[in-house]
Amino acid sequence: MNSTPERTEDLFARPSDLTGPEDPLRVTGIVLSSLPAETLTSEGPQRYTVTASLSRRPDPLEIEAVHAESTRRKLEEAGFGHAGLQIADRRLLIFSTSLEELRDGLAQVVGTIVRTATLKALAQKDLARQARADLDEAEHERFLRVAETAAAIDFGP
Repeated sequence: MNSTPERTEDLFARPSDLTGPEDPLRVTGIVLSSLPAETLTSEGPQRYTVTASLSRRPDPLEIEAVHAESTRRKLEEAGFGHAGLQIADRRLLIFSTSLEELRDGLAQVVGTIVRTATLKALAQKDLARQARADLDEAEHERFLRVAETAAAIDFGP
């Protein structure tokens, strides 16, 4: 039995790659149709924009983390300072790179950046949830004190 997908895009992004909003954001593959027609030919460009699929729509905190200056630094530290990342809906645009460069290490750096963005966003959400819970608890305690104080008031003659 031949397990080759009918479409080349199916080699990379499969419906089973879809995840829920609480699952970590992942890069699931390359959007082949977005590559320059001359890719991997002698006439092809040395560097170009590679579009990758994301496992789900990123939330604003994840987008902010990927677009942050720290991403530029991580790319530079890994030797890919010429490359850049931008999220567009469920796509990750990887600027000024090539398939070979992604294969030879950039993909792992990008995957780490996306994973770190998810972890950072989850931590920020947890802090915000805890802050709301603390505020709710403080407000509940205040309400009980008000009710207790009000109950102790006697309007009798």
